[in-house]
Amino acid sequence: MEGAPRSALKEPLVPSTFVHPDGMIGLVVSKSTQEEQCDKLVANEYTIIRSSNSAKMRNEIREADGHSRVLTDAIAMPSCVHNSEYTSECGRFERSINQLAMPLLQLLCLSGNVLNLLIYRLPYFDGSSSVHFLRAKALANLVFVQSRLFEVIHAWTLQPSDSFEPFYWRTKPFLITVANISGTISTWMTLLVTIETVLCVLMPFSFRQFCTKRLTLMLLISSVFLSSALHLTFIFTHSIVEKTIITEMTSEEPKCYWLLMQYSMQISPGAVYEFYEKVYYWTQLTLSIVVPTIVMLICSVLIVTRFTFKELGEAFSQRRKCVIRMTVATTLSHLLLEGPALLTFGAAALKGSGSAGDNTMMCMLNHGNNSLSVLNATIPFFVFLACNEQFRHMTNVYIKAQMMFDNSTKRALLAQATLSRRLTNAPCETNEQHSIIGSTHLSLLVKPTSI
Repeated sequence: MEGAPRSALKEPLVPSTFVHPDGMIGLVVSKSTQEEQCDKLVANEYTIIRSSNSAKMRNEIREADGHSRVLTDAIAMPSCVHNSEYTSECGRFERSINQLAMPLLQLLCLSGNVLNLLIYRLPYFDGSSSVHFLRAKALANLVFVQSRLFEVIHAWTLQPSDSFEPFYWRTKPFLITVANISGTISTWMTLLVTIETVLCVLMPFSFRQFCTKRLTLMLLISSVFLSSALHLTFIFTHSIVEKTIITEMTSEEPKCYWLLMQYSMQISPGAVYEFYEKVYYWTQLTLSIVVPTIVMLICSVLIVTRFTFKELGEAFSQRRKCVIRMTVATTLSHLLLEGPALLTFGAAALKGSGSAGDNTMMCMLNHGNNSLSVLNATIPFFVFLACNEQFRHMTNVYIKAQMMFDNSTKRALLAQATLSRRLTNAPCETNEQHSIIGSTHLSLLVKPTSI
């Protein structure tokens, strides 16, 4: 087994323990009674000794004359081993993703979403209610992607670390919960921005009556609360199982055995927990994937119809082009990156989360879908950069301003980013008070202007 060098896993053995007078806990692989084991120990029987007050291991041979001979150093052999999923076909596929793709996605996500947060602070976005949703979405994306840092480290630890391995497994349920909460918040922020977009496009003059600052804050707080209430139950329904593994060292006689700890995560046993798990996945499937996807599709159709089939004049040609391009980008990115998750979530809702572990193809599909979700949270800044000329200009000016040491020059450049918009996108402001073009990863916000 990988993770246990110089040792080979034999048939399952039943260990028995006893407390040695020198304060050590001894392990004897035998089906005999405790008294017989102690006699055998003195009568040249060989065993593995584990310190009762230390995480470090020592292999000792208790010889007939009562002396001890240290075979291996305290740090030479590990005290834990990866579980079987780590070396399975699906496990190798997951490790490849976490080793090669995930670090790059995390760096891009960090740089892109941090730049998004900084650019959203520009005066250009003052007075917009959607900017609060966009900031919350950027923060949620950051948490969602960076919460996988331990997964990356674990993928590279082919030889498990005695300190990191138990820490990784004991924190895993909490990190999964944090990732689920932030991912759901990000999806809901996208949904709210999309709905606000439709209201703005269809009712530009009465738009402000619905999208108030108070309503925005209420929706933000409600989203965080509901998402937390949905996913915090994961901590209480899943537990970490510690399993003792006994391996026989590949060495000459006498034989020596090594005690290793193996960790895994599983749902708490019981029919109630299994039933709740299905309810949990059905709820997550409905609220995080199905409903947002359907609503965004409807909103996208309404926006495209509004700007494609209605005669708005030449002044709106630039606006029409921007809106249609961003709407298509919204629909495609969400369907392509989040749509496949319907399969794995549906399977988990119908058969439970263990179904993915029993089916290698479904397990690999699950990890692939998780990677697409990470990509979905990584690309907002870059999609916006590619689709919107004004955002490219603002980003360029903002980066130049940050490289200036003179404060007056910096303020002048930042002001240029705001003023330039009125010159480059003036046709987009005709006959409308306020416009927001939202997508899964991006939004074009236009400040109120007088008619």
